[in-house]
Amino acid sequence: MDPREWSLILFTVLTQASVGAFLFTLWFEQRSKETAARQAYQRLHGVLIPVMIVALLASLGHLGRPMQALSSLGNLGTSWLSREIFFTGGFFVLLVLMVLLKRNDGVRRVLAWLTGLAGVAAVISMAMIYHMSIMPAWQGYGTFVAFGGTTFFLGAALAAVVLLGRAYQDQARDLRSLAWTAVVVALIEAALVPLQMAALAGGSEAAQATAALLAGPYAWLVILRWALALIVGVVVLLAAIRRLAMQQVPGSLFYVACLAILVSEIAGRYLFYATAVPLGIG
Repeated sequence: MDPREWSLILFTVLTQASVGAFLFTLWFEQRSKETAARQAYQRLHGVLIPVMIVALLASLGHLGRPMQALSSLGNLGTSWLSREIFFTGGFFVLLVLMVLLKRNDGVRRVLAWLTGLAGVAAVISMAMIYHMSIMPAWQGYGTFVAFGGTTFFLGAALAAVVLLGRAYQDQARDLRSLAWTAVVVALIEAALVPLQMAALAGGSEAAQATAALLAGPYAWLVILRWALALIVGVVVLLAAIRRLAMQQVPGSLFYVACLAILVSEIAGRYLFYATAVPLGIG
């Protein structure tokens, strides 16, 4: 794998997690009128800014000429890469404006919806870039499942650990929603793995080469990735849900789950890049 692709791993994983965490606060704000809850969500928005800064800086490591990213914005009508740059940058700028204008409720609500839409468009644009590539492993629904999984699996974990930092009346309900969402997303994504492997094994020579890499040299990393996601992440989240039902806030369990999910998603994204074989090579 090209060492520069580590920058893409950080960029895609951190951006998708930030979008997911933000979307959860957008949902929670619709059902909570509590001032303390709103302050907790605003705190999360503030945390997402440095996360996005790291993501955006990482993306520059993959560009031979970073300034070309700005010139490519003229191709919004035809290029998914241009759309990714536009919507990712838009998500970040709108997020910053939300934090700066948090005292103006009317403006902040409008910005919140625009930020959420920009984030969703950014993730879709990322997926489309790879879906339209010459890599059979990236074509089809697998890329959308992987990117959507990171958005809501890691995004939920990230939101949970930040919301633990400020107590509010609806905290347990929000944490329970985040935990259940993460569990369901992880189980759906894991259930689709055999189908994706079967599709690769029955595909072109390049697709079969990817399947062979996943079942051979990289099998240990596939096992580690799903062990962290399911045995650690999901099981610990289920334990956290049980503690929440007992009127306890299991902060340590959420921290452990978030760390396991983060490492799992980075491992999964490494496999995404490392095992992709272009058409014509097998």
